[in-house]
Amino acid sequence: MPRNTARCMVSHTTLKTFTKSMLAISLSIAGIAQANAYSSVTFFGDSLTDGGYFSPLTQGTFGLEESGQFTTNPDNTWATSFAEQLGTTAVANTYDGSQTGNNYAIGGARAGVDVTAFNLPVASANSQVNSYIANNRVDPNGLYVVWAGANDLLTASADPANAQTTILSAVASQTETINTLKNNGANYILVPNIPDVGLTPRAIEQGPVAQAQSTYITNLYNQFMYNGATSTGANIIPLDTFDLLQQIADNPAAYGFTNVTTPACNTNNSLLCGSNDLQTPNANETYFFADGIHPTGSAHQMIADYANAVVTAPSLIGVLPHIATTAGLATNERLQSHINQIQSSEQKPARTLWAIGEVENQDIAGFEDDGNTQVLLGVDFAHPNSANAVTGLYGNITQKDFKNSGVDTGLDNIELEEVGFGVYHSNTLDNLGGVQLNGAVGFGNMEVDVTRAVTLGSNRQQFKSNADGKRYYANVQAGYPMQVSNIAITPYIGATASRVKIDELKEQEMSGIAMQFDEQKYTTTYGKLGVKANRNLIENLNLFGDIHYQKQLSDNREAATARLNTLSDISFSTPMIETDDDNFGMTLGLSRNFGLLNANAGVTHSQGDDDKTTSVFVGLSGAF
Repeated sequence: MPRNTARCMVSHTTLKTFTKSMLAISLSIAGIAQANAYSSVTFFGDSLTDGGYFSPLTQGTFGLEESGQFTTNPDNTWATSFAEQLGTTAVANTYDGSQTGNNYAIGGARAGVDVTAFNLPVASANSQVNSYIANNRVDPNGLYVVWAGANDLLTASADPANAQTTILSAVASQTETINTLKNNGANYILVPNIPDVGLTPRAIEQGPVAQAQSTYITNLYNQFMYNGATSTGANIIPLDTFDLLQQIADNPAAYGFTNVTTPACNTNNSLLCGSNDLQTPNANETYFFADGIHPTGSAHQMIADYANAVVTAPSLIGVLPHIATTAGLATNERLQSHINQIQSSEQKPARTLWAIGEVENQDIAGFEDDGNTQVLLGVDFAHPNSANAVTGLYGNITQKDFKNSGVDTGLDNIELEEVGFGVYHSNTLDNLGGVQLNGAVGFGNMEVDVTRAVTLGSNRQQFKSNADGKRYYANVQAGYPMQVSNIAITPYIGATASRVKIDELKEQEMSGIAMQFDEQKYTTTYGKLGVKANRNLIENLNLFGDIHYQKQLSDNREAATARLNTLSDISFSTPMIETDDDNFGMTLGLSRNFGLLNANAGVTHSQGDDDKTTSVFVGLSGAF
């Protein structure tokens, strides 16, 4: 077989019941937001990604049904599983044109030099991209994968006198390939580096010196390659397979491997390796290498899982400002419920202490909390020269714990704590027909703790990070009270401006799986239309309610930027997950006066396409 074909390596049931009943009079439940926001995925490269370019030859001419990919056939290379995880498919192109798809990778391909195998053309990664560009329009929301260079390293090893020229030429070609994609509109380009060739069975057979040289030259190429790739200004998403292979080699049992040093296949080339050609019946699951340099099916699955974890993590982290903003709006809503009590009260004591406790069931962008709590404490001051004016100060303590139960890879848990304070003012303008005006400004100091899970083979790791955050907000509301029979009804209009800042999150582990996420800032403006009502049932007992529609009028949310801890010089972003920009909300409750004390309790529900909140609150206030 020609050398070129084998050169590439490798307790709150009540809340939940009430939620269901409220949905019948609000909005129906919509699907959970997904992190997999790529509209397509396209592959370029060599045998590490080749999904069957030579299969018409191996399965037809050679008559090997289980063949055609450089792994433990009929297992697939990583591209197939990776594409499926992103909600799409990977279909290989074949040399005879009998099958066409989105996987252009070819076994034996170099970065920029076209070669042949079996007297068949083997286009370089650069040529693969140029051909694609000539016949297709780049999908700006698609993910493009370029994984090449391993065959150039093997060529350099076979020709030491020209090794430097070979490597630099490959780097230049890889840079040109990435630049071509970027210039034609590719916004997301996944570029894995070359795994540590020194850890392959082929290098091990050649002895420690050859291993060390292979590791050195691989590391050198990776550095040059990423320097060139980032110089294009493209949004490069790196994948540190060099570090991944080193981690697995250091502790193979943790990842479910029993052998990482010898091939699983009896054949010399995994292109021709089927299930009957294995060292042991399950070697494709327990060995890392299929032949001297290519991964087994199990190893390819691990690469796919790793890639999926990297290309979706920033999208998930990018939801944090929305979660903080939505949680803050719930706090503002609870403050507004107290202001409504002030406005519906005929008497305004000179000073009033008040407190509200709340238990929530809240789902935001696919993350669920159950039974989280917050407490608001405040004091009202009536204006001595204005019978209807009240100014107050408040503080809030909020604790939220959002879970994504059962997740194998992705955000597993988000804890958000906020301690805040603010000032508010309410007034009824008799000279304007009793128009009710109120406003508030506030500040919250947040602490955010995030747990991200990554499952590779049998190894499920949890990566924890934490950051401080801040929330600023201001809102105004104006209503016009009317009396309809014995019910006081007040249509109102309002607006809220919010700004959230979350500092950098950094996972502490020094590995290519661990990540860090840059600071995020999020400014939003919401408009609100609603009607509130109050009815006296019996002496000192009132029924109150509110129904409203809230719409996001503006926001400046940007994609979160991330880095691998082992490649922290490369910052990248991924598509943003769409989040709710409007919701319907309602409140129903009772209040009763006990002399100088007032007690109130109620239930609030708000519903958007993906976000929903149901809460039970109890309030108490008293003059002093």
